[in-house]
Amino acid sequence: MEWWPSAGGGAWEWAWRAYPGVWAFVAAIGLGRALLEREALRRAWRRGEPPPEAWRRLAFAGGLALLWAALDWPLGPLAAGYLATANAAQDLIVTLGAAPLLLLGLPPSRERADAGGRARRGEAGRRLARRLLAQPLFAAGAFGLVLAVTHLPAVVDALRPSPWGSFAIAAAWLLSAVALWSPLAGPLAGRRRLPYLGAMLFLAAPFVFPKVAGAFFVFAEAPLYEVYANAPRAFANVSATQDQHAAGFVLWVIGSLMVIAALGALFRRWHGEARRIEAPDSLEIPADPRAVGLLFGAPGGWAALEQLVASVRAALPPGRTGAALAFAFREHETGEAGTGAAEAGADGAQVILELRAALPAAEEAEVARRIEEGWAAYLGRLPRRRREAIARALAFRVAVYGSRVT
Repeated sequence: MEWWPSAGGGAWEWAWRAYPGVWAFVAAIGLGRALLEREALRRAWRRGEPPPEAWRRLAFAGGLALLWAALDWPLGPLAAGYLATANAAQDLIVTLGAAPLLLLGLPPSRERADAGGRARRGEAGRRLARRLLAQPLFAAGAFGLVLAVTHLPAVVDALRPSPWGSFAIAAAWLLSAVALWSPLAGPLAGRRRLPYLGAMLFLAAPFVFPKVAGAFFVFAEAPLYEVYANAPRAFANVSATQDQHAAGFVLWVIGSLMVIAALGALFRRWHGEARRIEAPDSLEIPADPRAVGLLFGAPGGWAALEQLVASVRAALPPGRTGAALAFAFREHETGEAGTGAAEAGADGAQVILELRAALPAAEEAEVARRIEEGWAAYLGRLPRRRREAIARALAFRVAVYGSRVT
């Protein structure tokens, strides 16, 4: 039993075969995501932020399923040593299907642009990687280079017969696709994602690069790869040359359709977000029965909320549109001061007033500072017991949205 699909040279059989290396690879990626989710939940609880959205888990599960389908039986062994068409399909599924879904499915980054110095020193390596991945030229160059090298006949013929070689090709595709999609989706690029128009232009990379290899497949009159030309025919009526032409069709047509679908999703989200940004401000107090109950449970809680809304109005730049308020909740830790929890509400939760607005990072920090100053000045005028009860029951944060993919 082979641990990873490779070109073994034997006749193709449709009997199922186990590839434990593929299972371990996919399981390791899933485990890594589970650890990130646990850390994200802890961070969200500490900061009073909402947990990662459920749709991210579904997106990651879809990406993981696509990756498993591309690498395991039957596509994995067919791509490794029998069909150039299967090799092309595996390439597209990993790079244009699984990779973006895996990135979209990761918990979002909540780091501020002005994070503390200790955090910068402790995470210098990770921040450097994020800055590198956020560079579109690096991402497109890495993807194009890996795609070119892994489709060279000498490389394919040398690596495909070995399980380690086939694994190296799959891993290179996945890593280069992560670099490609990082400026567009997921948390690895931090807050430096491309604006929508730039993202659409950037998608020329996955649209054009596969066509270079596809052109060789379509117009070559003889098989380019010995590993596929000499392999036993998986389908008796399909020659090696016909298989190669079909691989070119897959890279040209199917790959183009996948990129066009991504462009359509980007444009749809851009259009919806533009309408939200240009909409009139909605800074009225949201209707939420739970928030009302919690705030009326704290002495002076509702008056404090109105004061906080006034501080938000005063802090926003003149002429700003598309700002809205929303409520979130943070559950207080069990065992903390019981009287404070009772004052904060029957279920011991804190109300978080969110300002959602399209703000650049520097402007976001300035708005947050102004709101903090107004809020602190208001609390400072209250008696100590009332100030503590309100601070436990009510807080705020700025949750920006802007011209980003996620």
